[in-house]
Amino acid sequence: MIAIVLALLLSYLLGSLLAGPLLARFLGQDLRSAGSGNPGATNAVRLLGRRAGYVVFLWDAGKGWLAGLPIPLWLAPHDMGWLPPLTVLAALLGHLYPVFSRFRGGKGVATFLGGTLALAPPLAVLTLFAWAVIFYATGYVVLASTASAVVFAALSWIWPGTWPRFWIGTCGILFALILISRHRANFERLIKGVEHRSTRRLRWRKDSRA
Repeated sequence: MIAIVLALLLSYLLGSLLAGPLLARFLGQDLRSAGSGNPGATNAVRLLGRRAGYVVFLWDAGKGWLAGLPIPLWLAPHDMGWLPPLTVLAALLGHLYPVFSRFRGGKGVATFLGGTLALAPPLAVLTLFAWAVIFYATGYVVLASTASAVVFAALSWIWPGTWPRFWIGTCGILFALILISRHRANFERLIKGVEHRSTRRLRWRKDSRA
């Protein structure tokens, strides 16, 4: 029992470590007061450039992967059948409500994607593919992020695999609900027609017609 509590606590604390604000401060910027105000990879790309955004994304995704595989395997190897989905959930909550940043976190998309890679690699590939298709079809990160979470939640119940279907499926539903809730403001802006739309999608469509 102590090992399980330690795994959940360590996953939450790991999730609370936000790379975006630290990297931005090192580069003389402040993600909190510029752009969307979000400390995640999307805002980092807009304000700090692609390379910095990739670093933030990899760090945030790495937190989800570490929480879903090495941490429970190290601390509670006998509970690997059901614990990893919960440690990923703990890391996601840590990213959303980080104790080291006054409980003001990001949207959790990268941490979610990294967690899916640890829980069910085939579903993670399909989830990332769904994200890419929807993003390049619409240009909206909010639609790609929330729809990919719904895809993972649905596939986790019906895809044949060796993972614990109930635990991953239940947490998959929670992941989707959390991400949709965290993007509520984005959906409001989308309805009003003022949500940011990526220009990369527009360039991709233009190049594909050439």
